[in-house]
Amino acid sequence: MAIIKQAQRQTLGQLIGANNPVVTVPDDSQRQYAWTKKEVDIFWADIEKFKEARESGRESASEYFIGPVVTITGESIKGRSLLDGQQRLTTSTILISAIRDTLWSMKSTEGMSSANNIQRDYIARKSGRKEPMEYFLVMSLFDRDFFRDNIQDWNEATGECPKVESPSRPSHKLILDAYSNFRAKINARLQEYLDDEDRLDYLDSLRECLIDGLVFVEIQTPSSSDANEVFETINSRGKDLSTVDLVRNFLMEKSRSDNEKSRVNDAWRSLLDGFDRREEIEKFLRHFWVSKHGDVKSHSLYSTIRKDLTGRFDKRPQEYGVGAFSAELENAAGRYAELITGSTGDAGLDASLAEVKAMSADALYPLLLSASGSFSYSALQTLLEASISYYVRWTVVGRRESTLLEENLFGVAKELAKGGSLEGVNQKILAWIPDDETFETDFKEASIPKQSQSRYLLAKIEQYLRAQHDVHEEVALGDGKVYVENIYPQKPAPGLRLEEHESLVSRLGNLTLLAGKRNANISGLSFPEKAHLYSGSALLVSSRTAVDGLWDSEKSEWKVSGIEERQAILSKMALEVWPGGGRLT
Repeated sequence: MAIIKQAQRQTLGQLIGANNPVVTVPDDSQRQYAWTKKEVDIFWADIEKFKEARESGRESASEYFIGPVVTITGESIKGRSLLDGQQRLTTSTILISAIRDTLWSMKSTEGMSSANNIQRDYIARKSGRKEPMEYFLVMSLFDRDFFRDNIQDWNEATGECPKVESPSRPSHKLILDAYSNFRAKINARLQEYLDDEDRLDYLDSLRECLIDGLVFVEIQTPSSSDANEVFETINSRGKDLSTVDLVRNFLMEKSRSDNEKSRVNDAWRSLLDGFDRREEIEKFLRHFWVSKHGDVKSHSLYSTIRKDLTGRFDKRPQEYGVGAFSAELENAAGRYAELITGSTGDAGLDASLAEVKAMSADALYPLLLSASGSFSYSALQTLLEASISYYVRWTVVGRRESTLLEENLFGVAKELAKGGSLEGVNQKILAWIPDDETFETDFKEASIPKQSQSRYLLAKIEQYLRAQHDVHEEVALGDGKVYVENIYPQKPAPGLRLEEHESLVSRLGNLTLLAGKRNANISGLSFPEKAHLYSGSALLVSSRTAVDGLWDSEKSEWKVSGIEERQAILSKMALEVWPGGGRLT
């Protein structure tokens, strides 16, 4: 059980104000700044509601409880290490800086003086001319310098931060977005007041609400292991829980030396710099674990990782430690980034990886990650082609339960990680691919409402047609240069709607590709009004696959049989585009 020294009420001003122990986000725990516009907007709305209620004079509205923070506090209490609460304290500091800068921008003596006081009392100050700057909130190494450069290192003479460092991580951009958001919201509120006195009153009231009205419960713990246990308990439910954060904290807790902690930080720096979005890091972590250990669901990923690694780390003598795991994670992150972006350097493999991305076939990545750990990229082409055919025939077109496909692919990923042969795994996948007769039947009946998947299928058929007709220009799989067109419209003109409308509109026989951007006005036209778009198209899937068979020119109506006949034509091509196991061996 965790040891808690004390839990006490603290206002925001008592947590990050001058003459209080500095709050530091330690390098061996926590995450980078992660609040998006959604969380910032909610925070602002809550502050405004609280401000209005507080000014009403009701005693019950004098304080606003914003939640617990978990700190590691030494015996001397010279400083506090913050394990949980970074997002709220960071966002509060950003809002305080926005109030400071708004006051300064008014250019009045009182406004500029108030801005200086806010900076010295709640953000940062020097105790002497030759003394170093003291920051009341110290971020972790991933955001520390950028946060100081853009929020905290404020020049009292110019009213500006240096802003020298450019945003290089997603968290940096989120910090700037939060600041800009607050400045815009404050300026919008100030437009309601006619003179500077009223504006100064509003800003002073907003400052007071934050500093004296926001209340936290600070849970002080004596050690990082105690703080981690409290942190995990608090975050066991809800959005704040992050597997990436929890795994990093766990690794720091299990580190036996500064060198091991440094290896963890190196690995996390690679994750933060290697992926554009936090969601990609979360996805990578699961795929990394699955590639070695088989299937595990996202909701139980952290508990699974912790249990497994604790058993391995605690063995005596230790054969596998934090450093080794961090090195594996860092190495895999580099390969994973190359796989999801199709930048392996192998042209053939990268083209196939573009197909995986185009149809969002994420279930293939653990297998590819596992295989790339033991084999060269060039050796993976046959495996990837078989996996794509399996995925298309089973999931995209066949609409079969994806759970079995994932179970199969994750199982062979684990097999490769344990030293299995690439050829043996490839043969298993070939055996799982639905046969030609099944695939053709599935394709003839397939309805694909998901735009990314229907565009992918049609673009691949287009590539096949171009090869057959010796046309060498490439066609994009999904970058916006072509769009999916419903030949029989989603919103047909009055009197032309088919009885089976809902079941027909997304049938593959009713879909084609056109170049450029979608024109809604054209999409709803009858066939004679847009027939020239198909017959004159440079895309062969529109000009050479019996599109005109969907319209009965004698009766001036749409033909269900035309959709079915065209889909049968496309199904024959699909057998060649996504071959079965017999032709992939």
